[in-house]
Amino acid sequence: MPRIKPIEPENAPEAAQPLIEAGKQQTGGEVINFFKQMSVSPTTFKAYMDFAGTMQGGSLDRQTQELIAVAISDFDGCRY
Repeated sequence: MPRIKPIEPENAPEAAQPLIEAGKQQTGGEVINFFKQMSVSPTTFKAYMDFAGTMQGGSLDRQTQELIAVAISDFDGCRY
């Protein structure tokens, strides 16, 4: 059971709608649960999308980016 209850896109705040649409473009049209949960806080959602865009536009290849993300998650004790 998630600690943050996901919000269906049609019930998400107006400020989250463009972020949901941007997320759908990254996932082939699917609104993944992560985006539904981030919709609870459009400010946080935007900060995440800005960060993700910066990482994707950087010089690190996808595999290295994923390795960094996994290492940070492990260090932080993330179970997901």
